Amino acid sequence: MRDAIRRWRDAMGDTHALGLVRIALGLLLFAGALRAARELEDVYFGDVFHQPMVPAGFVPTRSLYALLVIAQVLLAVTVVAGHRRSARPALLASAVLGAFVLLCDRLQFHNGRWALYCYAALLAFAPCDRSFHLGTPPGTRVGPLWAARLAQIQLAIIYVASGGSKLLDPDWRDGRVLLERFRLYGPQAVEAGVPQRLLDWMTRTDVSSALAKLAIATELLLAIGLGSRSARIFALWWGVWFHLVIEATSRVEGFTWLTLSIYVLFVTPDVRARKVFFDASRAKGRWAARAVTALDWLARFDVKAWRMDAVHRGHVVVVLRRDGTPAAGLRALAMVARCTPLLFPMWAPLAMIASFTRGRDADVED
Repeated sequence: MRDAIRRWRDAMGDTHALGLVRIALGLLLFAGALRAARELEDVYFGDVFHQPMVPAGFVPTRSLYALLVIAQVLLAVTVVAGHRRSARPALLASAVLGAFVLLCDRLQFHNGRWALYCYAALLAFAPCDRSFHLGTPPGTRVGPLWAARLAQIQLAIIYVASGGSKLLDPDWRDGRVLLERFRLYGPQAVEAGVPQRLLDWMTRTDVSSALAKLAIATELLLAIGLGSRSARIFALWWGVWFHLVIEATSRVEGFTWLTLSIYVLFVTPDVRARKVFFDASRAKGRWAARAVTALDWLARFDVKAWRMDAVHRGHVVVVLRRDGTPAAGLRALAMVARCTPLLFPMWAPLAMIASFTRGRDADVED
């Protein structure tokens, strides 16, 4: 047991993905600070009814709160910029200021806001400033991953707490809460492009009851599946669609994008472990190479042109997996979708269709 804990504590890996998560959290912090600034233009919460969880004397005056909001904006910009000497302190300071404001007014508490500050605090202790940053390049991008692992555990705790509380709530289990949410935010969902027929179907009592049970089971199973190496990829895919559906049918104030950003922390910490070979003599091959390069935010692929003596193999694009096995055609597309965030929602159906396709993957030599 001690050896397992020690391995977990001392785990090292490439920090490329951490930089991407840092930028995402910085943008969410920036959006939250701008929201606070807009609200302050109308009314300051300290001048109206509020519920402080700290002594009333700790609640800032309007002018001091305005300075706190300005500081939050500047800190968020610093986080996104990623300067090596200031990005991580800015993350921690953003988390502290954000939590302080919530303690000053309980009415501003939102699960998504609290989760954002928790993730920001944890990521501040991770080497997230070694990629996607301004300033002098680091000597190495490899660094300790224990803080990122804690953020993973934090996500699992959120799923267990959310799913468990709903499971113990009879109104949630029976679908009444979900039905009310569909009716409340249904018009917004239709305006966003959700078909009216689909919304009408979801607002049926039996359907909302079944969807509520599915939502509870999903949250509890995601907490388990994300911790399993064998089930993780499917859990991530299912979780992406789960949160996208929530985003389309409810108002969750950025929690969808926050959770999907944290999903990036579950990516295996390696870079360019897969290869994409393309036929540079053909337009399709060149376009495919450009597309993969543009979508490869996590740096999963090393994109190379075929050697001249390999063009006769007849494949426009071939993907060489991490274990060295090649994939061509639809299987190659499924592999690219598996490793690129924007295409990842299409991975499972593509992989399923590809599994029924005939034809042998290409033999590739490096």
